[in-house]
Amino acid sequence: PHAAIAAPSRLQQEPEWLVMLYQIVVDDMLDGDIYTDLNEAEIVGSTDDVVIVSQFDRYDGAFDGDGDWTTTKRYLVTQDDDLGAVNSEELDDLGEVDSGDPETLADFLVWGITNFPAKKVALILSDHGAGWMGGWNDNDPVEGSSLSVNEIDQALAYAIAETGIGHFEFIGFDACLMSQVEALSGVAPYARYSVASEETEPAIGWAYAQFLGQLADRPTMNGA
Repeated sequence: PHAAIAAPSRLQQEPEWLVMLYQIVVDDMLDGDIYTDLNEAEIVGSTDDVVIVSQFDRYDGAFDGDGDWTTTKRYLVTQDDDLGAVNSEELDDLGEVDSGDPETLADFLVWGITNFPAKKVALILSDHGAGWMGGWNDNDPVEGSSLSVNEIDQALAYAIAETGIGHFEFIGFDACLMSQVEALSGVAPYARYSVASEETEPAIGWAYAQFLGQLADRPTMNGA
C-alpha cells in the first residue's frame, strides 16, 4: 500500500480557538482605554490552542502614546507584560480605512478565518454601542459612518459564506447597550453564543486578561 502523505503541520496543530478583536477608536473618550484592552490581551497572548488577532483603528487627536500612529493595523497578539505599549507582531498597516463600513468588517473576518483556521471562532466588537441602532462609528475618512445591526448581520453572513465555517462559536459586544433584542437577533443566525451589556459599560471595557487567561488555561471550553 502507498505510504500516507503527512498533513501540513498547520493542520496537525489546528488550534481550538481563533479570537478576533475588531477594535475601533473614534473619539478621545475611548482611545486610551481600548488601546489598554489590546495591551491586556497581550498579558495572555496567543498560544498553540488560542490564537488572538486584532484589527485596531486608532483615533487622531487623543491618546498619543506608543508612537501616536493613527492608521488601522492588524496584529497577531503575542505575550507581553508591558501595559503601556503594544509589542505584538504587526501583520499589516491598512492605512486609513472606514471601520464603519460592513465591507471592512467582512474583510477582516475573512482574512482572519482564512489565515488562522481554528476549530472555534470568537469575534469581539469594541467601540461605542447604541443598541438597536448599532454603533462602531468612524468619522475618518467618511464623516458619520457607522455599523447598523443590519450591516453587522451582512458582514457575518458574508464571512460565513466565504469561509465555510458554518457559524461563529461566540460573538461579544464590548460596547454599551447591545443586549437589546434587536441587536442579539441580528447575530443569532450566525453565532452559538453571544455576550452583551444591557447597560452602559465603563470605558475600559472587558477584563481581557482575565477571560482570555481562563480560555488559554482550558481551551477545550465552548462558547458558553
